[in-house]
Amino acid sequence: MNLAFTYPLKGVYFFFTNPKKLWLKTLAPIILTIVFSVFSIGFSIRVLLPHQLDWLIEYNWPHWMAWFTTVVSVILESAILNLVFFAILVPIFQDAVFDATIKARNMNEIFDNRVEVPRLVLCWRNFRSSAMIRILLVLLRILLVILTSPLQLVPVVGTALACYICGWPTGWAQHLYYDMEYRGMRVSESFKQAREKKWRYINFGSVAFALELLPVLNIFFAWTNIVGAALWIVDDYEHKRSIGQSTSRDIYTAMPAPKVSGDDNERTPLLGRSDSRSSEEA
Repeated sequence: MNLAFTYPLKGVYFFFTNPKKLWLKTLAPIILTIVFSVFSIGFSIRVLLPHQLDWLIEYNWPHWMAWFTTVVSVILESAILNLVFFAILVPIFQDAVFDATIKARNMNEIFDNRVEVPRLVLCWRNFRSSAMIRILLVLLRILLVILTSPLQLVPVVGTALACYICGWPTGWAQHLYYDMEYRGMRVSESFKQAREKKWRYINFGSVAFALELLPVLNIFFAWTNIVGAALWIVDDYEHKRSIGQSTSRDIYTAMPAPKVSGDDNERTPLLGRSDSRSSEEA
C-alpha cells in the first residue's frame, strides 16, 4: 500500500517536472495568488505585527518573547488570510489541475470509468452540498489553526502536532472533487469514506497542511497538493488493478451511477448517511 504522507511531496516533484502539462493550468491562479499573498504579507507586517508587538510589550512580556510570539502569530494570521482566499480560488481551477495530472500520468482509463451523473443533478449537488461543505471545511480549518496556534510556539514538535490535528479535513477537501465529479457520490457518502479511511487522510492532509502554512511558498503548494491527491488516486487505482482486485467498487475508482428518478428529491444531507433504496425502486 502506498504511503499517503508522501504524496504532497510527490505532487511537488511531479508538478515541477511536467511544465508543459501542468504549468499553464495553474498560471492564472498562481498570479492571482501571488497578488493576494503580497497583500496579506504586507498587511500582516505593516499593520498586524506592530500592533501586536506593542500590545505584548505593554503587558510586560520579555522583549525577545514578545518578538517571537508576534512573528509566529503574524505568520499564522497571514496563512489564515491565504487559506480563505485559496478556499475561494482553488475550486474554480481544481478540476483543470486534477484532470491534467491524470492525463499526464496517461491514465485515461479513469476518465473512461467516470460515472455519468446528469449535469442538472450534479450542479444541484454542488450548489446545495459541495459548496456548503467546502465553506464548513474552511471554517473548520481556520478554527483548528486558531486552536492549535499555541502549539506553534513549541518548535518542530508543536508544529508537527498542529499539522496532524488539521490533517483530516485537509485530506478530505482534496478528495471531495474526485468523489463528487468522478464517482457520482453524495457528500454524505464521501464523508463516510473519509471517516473509514481517516488515518490515510490524516497522513496525507497533515503534510499538505504543513506545506500550505509556509509563507510565499504556499502559493505553489496549494496547487501541488492537488497534483499529489491525483497521483495518490492514480497509484491506488493501479495497485488494485495489478493485484487482480475488482476496481468497479473500489475506494478510488468509479462507483455505479446512482439512480435518478422523478420521485427522488435528491436529498443530499451534508454529513448524514444516504437514504437506503426501497425494494420497490429495484
